[in-house]
Amino acid sequence: MKISACTRYTSLLLVILFAGSLLVAGCGGPPRYNPLVDESRASYADAASDPDVVANAPDVLQAAEADLRRSEQLLHDGADPEEVEHYAYLAKQRVAIARETARLKQAEASIKRAEVERKEVQLEARTVEAEAARAEAEASRREAERRAAEAESNRELAEQKAQEAQLARQQAEQALARAQELANRIAELEAEQTARGLVLTLSDVLFDVDKADLKPGAQRAIDELANFLNEYPERNVLIEGFTDNTGSNEYNLDLSSRRAMSVKTALVARGIGDSRVRTIGYGEEYPKATNGTAAGRQLNRRVEVIISDKSGNIPTRSN
Repeated sequence: MKISACTRYTSLLLVILFAGSLLVAGCGGPPRYNPLVDESRASYADAASDPDVVANAPDVLQAAEADLRRSEQLLHDGADPEEVEHYAYLAKQRVAIARETARLKQAEASIKRAEVERKEVQLEARTVEAEAARAEAEASRREAERRAAEAESNRELAEQKAQEAQLARQQAEQALARAQELANRIAELEAEQTARGLVLTLSDVLFDVDKADLKPGAQRAIDELANFLNEYPERNVLIEGFTDNTGSNEYNLDLSSRRAMSVKTALVARGIGDSRVRTIGYGEEYPKATNGTAAGRQLNRRVEVIISDKSGNIPTRSN
């Protein structure tokens, strides 16, 4: 019955989403397009159709919906793309947090199950001891000694099982705490979860026009990234530079490479090992938006920092 209620709630949310999209489109002509808004909308719809997320993180999911609606309204009203994408990005991050919250609560349920198993093991140990005592009273000395030895063996086995259950509980608690810590740090970094891992995007406003030197305003983002890498020494980063299609291919390739290298230099200066940071410049390859508009070109002028998994691996770029 609980799953059915969640499903009905999810269906209602999707209907409201679809109806809202039709209303916006109907009132203002053909809807404006923004890839990040579309990504956030798809991410939210996927989460809203997941009964586990709906059941375990309704408040975060509702906040994500509010941010998504805000970004769609701003897009419809022709607001500044940066403001539109700010709320779209927030919505996408809240969806990721909602998923993480659902996973955390499932982990908590696993801990509770481990506790029940531990109590069952303790009960089993007490039962074995009682049976051994009764047998010792009824049998001969040799039989009593044998049963005493058996009871001791059973006690050791029970204690071993109890220790294993306790260890499993501790490991689950540690994993839960680590997952929560990682979720908090990701939220602070404002990194985006992608198929290649966590991606932190630095826009071109952190650089002077046609220059590779980082502006003072970029230091906060670099500091947070360096702190994250110091806290998680098992993770590496790949820094990729991109430009729009203004200028020659050779110039754009060089500028993107120099900007990526500037970010690496800043990280190394903050104590991050040189071997943990790789850079590459793609120039005008892999645009995120059309180069036919100023807003699209601004999105394409960026530096992306891909954070590896806990094994230090970063998947190869495919598109």
